[in-house]
Amino acid sequence: MNTHPASIGGVVHIGVDVCAKWLDIHGLKPGTVQRMANTKAGHSKLINSLPANAHVVLEASGGYEHALWLALLHADKAVSRINPARVRHFAKATMKLAKTDQIDAAVLSRFGQTLKPKADHLPADWEMELADLVSRREQLVAARAVQKTQLHQITHATLCKQATALIKTLGQQIRALEKLIAALLARPEASAKAKRLQQMQGIASVSAATLMAELPELGLLSDACISSLAGLAPHPHDSGPMRGERHIQGGRHKVRRVLYMASLRSVRLNPVLKAFFQRLVQRGKPFKVAITAVMRKLLCVLNKLIACPNFQLAH
Repeated sequence: MNTHPASIGGVVHIGVDVCAKWLDIHGLKPGTVQRMANTKAGHSKLINSLPANAHVVLEASGGYEHALWLALLHADKAVSRINPARVRHFAKATMKLAKTDQIDAAVLSRFGQTLKPKADHLPADWEMELADLVSRREQLVAARAVQKTQLHQITHATLCKQATALIKTLGQQIRALEKLIAALLARPEASAKAKRLQQMQGIASVSAATLMAELPELGLLSDACISSLAGLAPHPHDSGPMRGERHIQGGRHKVRRVLYMASLRSVRLNPVLKAFFQRLVQRGKPFKVAITAVMRKLLCVLNKLIACPNFQLAH
């Protein structure tokens, strides 16, 4: 096992900046940055070079970090994948305004030392498979929407024919993915959670799959924490005697999109959420404010459904 001068005193935070071809690693040797290939061989070399009590800190890099993240988790190494915005704000707060791969690796190491992020856990195989299927379906739905829009704009006969054929092909692939998603949700390890989510009006199989893939923390956190994670918690903006408006910000936009569509349906069909929405509107709340409040309440109900097996919906 490799040793590190700082390992005697506690955790050694190793910052890794990831790009498509290589990894810049800060912390293996004090004050230095090493470069390794972003390949399976490079991942193995990094894992074998890690000191005892190492905690790797890397940021989400458009998927380039995913293979390394999984390799570290499979090797039972502590690793935290951080939102890049958090790291950039931290760099600015510490007056690190320059940006290179080596500097970013050092910033990630210092981020870990200062804020001590929690280590990620290895998702179950079915959770990773579900995330891939949901992500792919979303890509195809977006591509089909683009083709449908262009179909109304183009006049060339050949181009119209191509767009129509592509829309048909994308539709077939989307339906095939939905069958795979439905089959996965029927597995014993996923069916209980999926069925609980679908007890709520407005949450169909695809919506349940998206929530399970994009918000795996559902049922594990408090209502306040899960709302903030989804970007549905109203944050205050006060200073002295001034009381500013509360606004939501950040969070997971895919989750909010699912909850928005579910809320539009719920305020028509669910008597509890319908009454809640109408009360807000009668008090003069704008539509966006009222529907966002419904989204947050819906999320809290779903959180309780997963967290508390005995929780029953009001009808």
